[in-house]
Amino acid sequence: MSKLSGKIAIVSGGSGSLGRVVVEHLLSEGVVVITTMSDNKSSLDFLREKQKQHQSIEGFVVDVTSESSAKKFYTEVLSKHPSVDILCNLVGGVCPKKFIEDLSLAEWNSMINLNLNSCFLMIRESISSMKKNRFGRIINIAAMPGIIPEAKRGGYGVSKAGVIALTKTVAEEIKDLENITINAIAPSIILTEENKKWGTIEEIKKWVTPEQIANMILYLCSENGRAMNGQIIQMYGRL
Repeated sequence: MSKLSGKIAIVSGGSGSLGRVVVEHLLSEGVVVITTMSDNKSSLDFLREKQKQHQSIEGFVVDVTSESSAKKFYTEVLSKHPSVDILCNLVGGVCPKKFIEDLSLAEWNSMINLNLNSCFLMIRESISSMKKNRFGRIINIAAMPGIIPEAKRGGYGVSKAGVIALTKTVAEEIKDLENITINAIAPSIILTEENKKWGTIEEIKKWVTPEQIANMILYLCSENGRAMNGQIIQMYGRL
């Protein structure tokens, strides 16, 4: 039996392209998975399909960029479960490439909200439960442009750089807690069906796969992963 069996994981964006793979990997380890998702047919169909195969998955329609929605979600989760052991912040998105001078404030705020504020709210609501239970694993998703700034990726790159700074800040705050860690994975382009639509065959070969990211998440959640805290793991594939 996996040492993660019975642990309780929240996966934000668990019905997305990366989220589905991460959810599958966690379920295969016996983890109880609670996923946030959007209220659309694809997400609800995915949840129903997984619930036919596993009793240990629940789904909630949550706006993780809303403080009240996040608080309500955690109140409900902790009324049913004794703790939150694992948090995978997978919600995120990109906007069309634009120079800073052409970027609207709404587009800028959208990136900060979706990529950074969502992480902040979910982390803030998880920490007290992890401290009480003396166990916690938080994994955020940063991005290559958050480390290596890229033209026309201002809002996205800055929001992901914020995720990196947030990760390192929380790591400093919890470093004296023996078995609680926070780390971030910074992928290049993730090989999803959506991304494959614009990539050439040669480009696609260089991208990082959702499976590779999911396996890294499992490692970070494991006993061996407790040695890593505040790390930004660059998974650039061959770019």
